[in-house]
Amino acid sequence: MQILGIACCVPKNKVDSSAFIARFGDELVQRIVTNTGINERRMARPETCTSDLCVAAAEQLFEQTDVPKESIDALIFLSQSPDYLVPATSGLIQERLGLPTSVFTFDVNQGCTGYTDGLIISQGLLNGLGMKRVLLLMGDTPSKTVDPNDRGVAMLFGDAGSATLLEASEEPFHFAAGTDGAGADVIHQIFGFRNGLHIEHAAPSISTLATLIDGAKVYEFTIERVPPLVADILGKSGWSVDDVDAFVLHQANQYIMRNLARMMNVPMNKLPICLDDYGNTSSASIPLTMVTRMQERLEHPAKLVFVGFGVGLAWSAVCMDWKGGTICPLLEMEC
Repeated sequence: MQILGIACCVPKNKVDSSAFIARFGDELVQRIVTNTGINERRMARPETCTSDLCVAAAEQLFEQTDVPKESIDALIFLSQSPDYLVPATSGLIQERLGLPTSVFTFDVNQGCTGYTDGLIISQGLLNGLGMKRVLLLMGDTPSKTVDPNDRGVAMLFGDAGSATLLEASEEPFHFAAGTDGAGADVIHQIFGFRNGLHIEHAAPSISTLATLIDGAKVYEFTIERVPPLVADILGKSGWSVDDVDAFVLHQANQYIMRNLARMMNVPMNKLPICLDDYGNTSSASIPLTMVTRMQERLEHPAKLVFVGFGVGLAWSAVCMDWKGGTICPLLEMEC
């Protein structure tokens, strides 16, 4: 499998960390910025959905790659913020993009490991079912589900959408993945069928939707699982740390990423970071890093390791040879 192109779209609306001083106090805000490395994030309007950002990214990608829409065999929408519970958002996107009705569409509910999981699923469709091209759309609008008064999460997340065009090839593809559902409550959202989804919840309050995170347990999980995951994927590919041009990690926070780099003996110049300007953008964080921080690096062939970890609890990694593809300029949307 090879990547033909990547595009990302973010809202133009920027929310600087100073906007939280009145709510949390200057000392706490500065401490959070220092620990997380997040100075700014993008926030969509209430009426803007993740699909809007992904559709804009996809249209840009089709325009700049000259790939005909008729050549797409499958469309995957991977997000934890769909338009509706029913129908699947992927079907709505098929119509909005004007893709042929023969395209196979489906939604995947996943967050932090979204990009790596999406690549693994796409590989199966392309090389297991004989498809030629897959359009992988992913992103989230966590600003809709994070309690703005919760100092543990309010300053962490940003909204973004992405589009990746994938094509079948004979390039080597290696992956590793795992899940530990026993840790599901470490990162979770209250709203759902388990807690009683009734008609009166059609417009739930912030407290009902609230995303809850146990930061200490997230850190413990990450440090325990990610270094062995990377060692596993490097072993499968036959690559060493020196062989790899870039380790593109899910952008959780700066503290976690720097500690992972130290434990994996990966120099920081091989670990691009974009969360300072965009925050934790969930499943869109890896493609957003490529679009905003790796344009020059990807003008040449490169060995890349993608690593996702987080909500689930889940972890997955993919090794790919970048042979050259289209990296679209970041699209900023009035939304």
